[in-house]
Amino acid sequence: MTVRTLVPLLALALAGCTGAPAPKAEAPGARAPAPAPSIGASLAGTRWIGVVAGNPDPRTLPRLEFVSSERVTGYTGCNMLNGGWHVEGATIRVGPVVSTKRACVGPEGEVERRFVAVIGGVVTREGDRLVFTGANGERFEFMPAAAS
Repeated sequence: MTVRTLVPLLALALAGCTGAPAPKAEAPGARAPAPAPSIGASLAGTRWIGVVAGNPDPRTLPRLEFVSSERVTGYTGCNMLNGGWHVEGATIRVGPVVSTKRACVGPEGEVERRFVAVIGGVVTREGDRLVFTGANGERFEFMPAAAS
């Protein structure tokens, strides 16, 4: 190819790159929609109560409170817990956590065992529920706690 042939081809290629339409002018006072809040922003300052089958004593239900953008406190159904949490994309990770070491037997101990098994797993929102999913697919759900 000669330079004489390349110049028109180059001009044609460059013209194809600039073919995007110019952005439309917005009407005065029009605003772009606000971005959706992240899952983490929507959890800070919220309280949750564990969903447990049957008719358990409400005092023994697990509870969580996302007290800030990085701290969580709660109750396992038997022991108190405190720790951190952070956002990873569309999911949340809770941990590391520390807890009291009270030995519990009976239904409270079983609820605690189920919850502790998933606390380090992935946390997602499913409708109004907060769902902890463990490495082996175990699940533990929380619903929003009534305002007090």
